[in-house]
Amino acid sequence: MGNDPGNSIRLRIAKLIRDAGRPSDLGITTSNEELVDLPSDPDLLLNKIYADTRGQGNSPDDQAFTTIGDLLRESLMPPKICATLYRAAAKIPGVVLVPDSVDAAGRHGVAVAHVEFGERTEWIFDKTTYEYLGERSYLVEDTSDGKAGMLTATTAVITRAVVDRAGQRP
Repeated sequence: MGNDPGNSIRLRIAKLIRDAGRPSDLGITTSNEELVDLPSDPDLLLNKIYADTRGQGNSPDDQAFTTIGDLLRESLMPPKICATLYRAAAKIPGVVLVPDSVDAAGRHGVAVAHVEFGERTEWIFDKTTYEYLGERSYLVEDTSDGKAGMLTATTAVITRAVVDRAGQRP
């Protein structure tokens, strides 16, 4: 459990929710009810993320980008909190809009990207609905991990659904 990246994500989300004034036990899931209580102002939310993740990650900006990406990837959220997260991410220095990016399923979308230590991470969204499609990461310069252009990760969200109980399939 100590090296489980999912556990780290849950702990960060739990801290954000707890600090928003609601108790939380994120052993398995985060409810939309809990997410709704996060700050609705992008500046306040970004400041909270910076404060709550101080000392984590490669840099404060990279960790803020990662934390927002974790929330987008791991949670089904109300549109209002998604919009706040998008606006907060746009305020992170170095974040750019990519007009065309492709997820692991081959779907084209618009992306939000950030570069840290020669690796670019893109969150990919449907160009019409802005639904989260997935992400991809690749090297933008030669590093000890590989040559510029090398794909380091790619994902695609094929189905997301709300079910009545844990373990139930949509």
